[in-house]
Amino acid sequence: VLRRTSPSSSSSRLTIARAAVASAEASSADAAKAAPVVFTGALADARFSKLRQALEVTELTGALTGALTVFAPTDAAFEKMSTERSLSFEELAQRDNLKEILTYHVLPSAVKAETMKSGEAKTLNGRSMTVVSSTSGGVTVDGVKVVEADKAEGDVVVHVVDEVVFPAFSINAKVQTPQEILSFEGWAPEVINGRVAMIGFVLALGGEFATGQSFTTQAFGNFGEVLHTAFVWSLASLAPAFSSNEGYEANPKKIAGSKEWQFVIRGSPIPELLKVLTPEAEMTNGRAAMVGIASMIVLETLMGHALF
Repeated sequence: VLRRTSPSSSSSRLTIARAAVASAEASSADAAKAAPVVFTGALADARFSKLRQALEVTELTGALTGALTVFAPTDAAFEKMSTERSLSFEELAQRDNLKEILTYHVLPSAVKAETMKSGEAKTLNGRSMTVVSSTSGGVTVDGVKVVEADKAEGDVVVHVVDEVVFPAFSINAKVQTPQEILSFEGWAPEVINGRVAMIGFVLALGGEFATGQSFTTQAFGNFGEVLHTAFVWSLASLAPAFSSNEGYEANPKKIAGSKEWQFVIRGSPIPELLKVLTPEAEMTNGRAAMVGIASMIVLETLMGHALF
């Protein structure tokens, strides 16, 4: 006896079958996604536990396949970051730009230390890092030293670095306390005194030529303006040091190596000017200005009138 199957019944069975297949595929995909990537080479080392955690958080573990170069920061490097930047690893792991930071540690080809050349190297991040390679100093990337080279994780070449490498404007600058900045050994006192002295010396000479008044007469007669000028220049010099969220470096001796400042001034004549107007030149000019002002005050006091 032949029984006719109703169209609605066939349609229902077909829908159930499709749903079962879709459910099986979804379960398979979820299982694959949930299965952790197991590192068996250099990155399996216990020193890279924090790096592995960061890669898992950003779902980048599966991307480290093929011919790549990884500059791998150790757990000690992340701890150093926490101390210097007042940023814990847990806070770093929650940042929206963590993936951007991690891919900045990866080059899109496998490069061993002996064949690495100095220059700009484009990363998977899309930005370029500065590589310096020498027979005496080894390899550095953005100033960070490669402490162990040519490790392997499958086809990936792994170079161990002792600091986390950050692209420009991706993280706050290294933290300095007011004591470190303003103490006798800090960079700020002499730099600020020198800058104020240079401005004061030039204005004093101009004032003497224009009015015939001595330095002390001008200073006491325009005391408010003198204080205002000194305050503004001091604040301009110190502001970047106490507002480090943007990553700017305030110490003039470190500006040349700052990725943030290099990003801002690139394409302008400032990089060429900085080759002449070095921090050492500024320090020398500042000291000369301070000696000049002191000498001017002594001479004018002894003479009883302005020099000019």
